[in-house]
Amino acid sequence: MEWQISNQNIQTVEKLLLPHGAHFSEDAIKVIRCWHSTDVAACPGSGKTTVLLAKLKLLADKMPLEKGAGICVLSHTNVAVNEIKNRLSDSADRLLAYPNYIGTIQSFIDRFVTMPYLRNISRQNIQVVDSLTYAQYMLNKIQHNVKYKALDYVTKYNFETGGQFSERINHTQALYIRDDGALCVGKQRRPLAGAEKASTKQYKELLTELLNDEGIIRYQDAYAYARTAINELPTAYTDLFSSRFQYVFVDEYQDCDDIQRQVIASIFDSTKCTIFKIGDSDQAIYNSDENTTPDWIPQPNFLPIRTSCRFSQEIANVLSKLKKDNTDIITLTGETGVKPVLLIFSPETIDRVIYGFISELEAHGLYDNNGIYKAIGAIKKVDSSGLKIGSYWAKFDSSSNRKNENNYWTLVDEIIQSLSDGRLYTAEQTVRKLLCRVFHHVSRIHSSSGKEYTLSTLKKTLDEKYSEPYRQWIYEMSRMPIIDRHSIDQMVRQRINDLLRINNPNLIDIFDKLPVHFLNGHIVIDHPSIPEKNILIDPIRGRRIVFDTIHRVKGETHDATLYLETDRHGASDLKRILPYFGVGHCGSAKLYDYSRKLAYVGMSRPQKLLCVAMQEKTYRQSNGAFDDDWEIVDLTDC
Repeated sequence: MEWQISNQNIQTVEKLLLPHGAHFSEDAIKVIRCWHSTDVAACPGSGKTTVLLAKLKLLADKMPLEKGAGICVLSHTNVAVNEIKNRLSDSADRLLAYPNYIGTIQSFIDRFVTMPYLRNISRQNIQVVDSLTYAQYMLNKIQHNVKYKALDYVTKYNFETGGQFSERINHTQALYIRDDGALCVGKQRRPLAGAEKASTKQYKELLTELLNDEGIIRYQDAYAYARTAINELPTAYTDLFSSRFQYVFVDEYQDCDDIQRQVIASIFDSTKCTIFKIGDSDQAIYNSDENTTPDWIPQPNFLPIRTSCRFSQEIANVLSKLKKDNTDIITLTGETGVKPVLLIFSPETIDRVIYGFISELEAHGLYDNNGIYKAIGAIKKVDSSGLKIGSYWAKFDSSSNRKNENNYWTLVDEIIQSLSDGRLYTAEQTVRKLLCRVFHHVSRIHSSSGKEYTLSTLKKTLDEKYSEPYRQWIYEMSRMPIIDRHSIDQMVRQRINDLLRINNPNLIDIFDKLPVHFLNGHIVIDHPSIPEKNILIDPIRGRRIVFDTIHRVKGETHDATLYLETDRHGASDLKRILPYFGVGHCGSAKLYDYSRKLAYVGMSRPQKLLCVAMQEKTYRQSNGAFDDDWEIVDLTDC
């Protein structure tokens, strides 16, 4: 029987979660009142996270549920956990405690599907390691165990005669089994050995031995094992999930890949528990243009949330043309009289785009220097040809990571969590983050570039100069009997000093040189001495204009957004979306639809002002398609 939600219930969650005097839209209320399995298709700015929180608040007030059942909330990040802590603080303890599970989809699969399956096979705990660490284990066994003689001969001969790899460890890292069962390496078309050859069979045996004896797998192996595990899960085991979790919420379902969708379908029975899949198929930008995962199509009788609380109707009208089903987006704001702005530039005037954006901020009264203003694009790679984010602003650093890891204990906790989840490869990445922060605070720079270390440049240095001691450190970390703050702290401090003493034997303790705020275990702050990257301070009012990628701003809300035209595979994203505005026809390549999704996500971020930087040649090809709905600003005449 459907759980009846009263008007008083709705008013209670509105007062808790919405600004004073605000109300949920009618389509949002329908979702809040629904307690049977369904799909929810939510447009950008629809407040779907707030709707989810409303349902969780109602459930928290009803706990404990019948027969001791719990709820399960799965997403691709830990945003749900953070939102519950920040906005449902009074209910957080109930929602985050057993028998409930709130976390990422991948962590859920690792914890309840892949790792139990692998432990059953190997009878020991499993660690997921990076591919280079794994290759070192492989090469050691290949070279020192006679049972891999054929594999050693074939791979050694190919390495020495092929010339594709500078070191054998990299050659070993690139080995793989092709779909037809043949043993292959890298991009070499001709296989090293056929499916029935001894060397191929020995390679497969080696992978099994590393699992059974060493308890290690690579990330790509974990993915493959998950697929196998799903098919072998006993019905009795999957039934437990439908019994334990009465309500299941899967957020951003459009970004689930094939494996994740299979797991959800296999272990949650919609006839035994209630499943809500929430998302927007038009925002599926994490499955790249080369990905084979099909777009999510909500089931018949799905519940839509087509009312946006974020932007004006003028912006919504533009976005509606980018929706695959061409349905209209309705906004609570309505029409404001402010059209989106098209900034037209030529190659000679591209440097005017950012200041054209600043002029539009001025013209539209966006004076708050604490506002959120972002310039975003699809392509940031410095080695890519054509337009990229850095083409508009020379100081853009494509290697910069927006997230600053500015506290030692935050990073230690990340290492603990990764090791506890059996994800050694992510623990290793966090170790490198920590090393980068240490080097920043002691002003140690990269000897060749003269710049601060990044995760990639540090990885290269460790692989080239400190490979053996560093890999031994990571291996020992995976074998620690106790994983807690004290043990990880001791190991990290000792190993960092050991590494640095290789070239500086007189070093006493580098941690004595680190600032107090970095090592303080009670506070986590962004210290002002750490420079912010990819932020332009405009000279008029001191507004911060943040440069970022479309992928990184998905889910964000800005005061104003500047969408930057960028090139991929010989053509621009804006040229590929012209057919959606009535100009020409879409090509058959997946990149056309992928460009549509990127534009849809990027252009749906702003609350007040949307600006798009478009090349003059792209605008000419549009044949006036933008002239009615957009304000056209020609920067080529400035």
